[in-house]
Amino acid sequence: AAPASATSGDTGSSAIHGLRGKRGVEVFMMYPEGRTSPTQELQMISVLDANIHNIALAGTFDDCQNIVKALFNDHAFRDSVGLAAVNSINWARILAQTVYYVHAYHEATSPGAALEGTQVSYSVPTGNFGDILAGWYAKQMGLPVRKLIVATNENDILHRFFQAGDYSQLGVRETLSPSMDIQISSNFERFLFHAGGDDAPALKSLMDGLEDTKRLTPPPSLLAACREEMDSERVDDAEVLATIADVHTASAGEHTLDPHSAIAVAGARRYLQRAPEEAGVPMVALACAHWAKFASAVGRAIGPEEAAKLEMPEPLASLHGKPTRVAPLPNDVSAVRQHIHATLAQAHESSDQEAVGA
Repeated sequence: AAPASATSGDTGSSAIHGLRGKRGVEVFMMYPEGRTSPTQELQMISVLDANIHNIALAGTFDDCQNIVKALFNDHAFRDSVGLAAVNSINWARILAQTVYYVHAYHEATSPGAALEGTQVSYSVPTGNFGDILAGWYAKQMGLPVRKLIVATNENDILHRFFQAGDYSQLGVRETLSPSMDIQISSNFERFLFHAGGDDAPALKSLMDGLEDTKRLTPPPSLLAACREEMDSERVDDAEVLATIADVHTASAGEHTLDPHSAIAVAGARRYLQRAPEEAGVPMVALACAHWAKFASAVGRAIGPEEAAKLEMPEPLASLHGKPTRVAPLPNDVSAVRQHIHATLAQAHESSDQEAVGA
């Protein structure tokens, strides 16, 4: 099998470490060159197992995702190389994420709360929409969810959709939360499908329009159905830094947020300010990364004196001295396809030589 994936930072490292050294599996991981944190990149490219193949694409995460989709839509190529998915294109990834919504619910409530109908809201830092979609599926399975808050950074296409019905593509802006620097959220299509009554032809029409015009115009009934399930908040970099500093100070250094987790906290605060009637409903802010992956941003937020007190954990602390391997490629599906073909041919040749030697 040849799992191919696009990552904005964290999924890539998880998949790589889960599949490294596995026989019969050649992993191709694409990430946007220069658009992850240095630590996120090193977590991927310092893995030198022969079956791990990192690709630094000259583009954005959206470009990486578009190439992965194009590869899957090339059925002859897909079947010939045994293409597989390891990010949220694979629905199994989303299914696994439903678990911690249930766990967080039980942590935030008393025993028996679900039987009494006690509801909990969740603020979710959102880029590709997979995490918050898992929360929505958990709700469909019976979890008493009050509201799901789509917390975005300055790449706010999802916030604009929920607040104004505007799902139009703008340029990707680099922020302190690079894993959310996304304009087209792949999993949002799945949510729209369900919110629209599982109407595949209607969804196809909407998505075709998005591809042609860079704008998706939802009918009023669809927008209303989406708003019934979710709300949204937008958090800019200045507020990210302020939130990291505030939580760090308020907890006497016990809790240090990374920028993405700070967006969840700031989004929850913003929502409760806007909807004070929801103050009695427990709110869970989802954290999605360790601060150490974004040490530069955290240092800006809390200052050098406080930053010096933080201890960089292993294995992150030793990453910077490790050898690395990565293939820089242009933003071109043909170049990526050729690279995969050549890499697989070389891997098969090495495997044949090992078999002969044995």
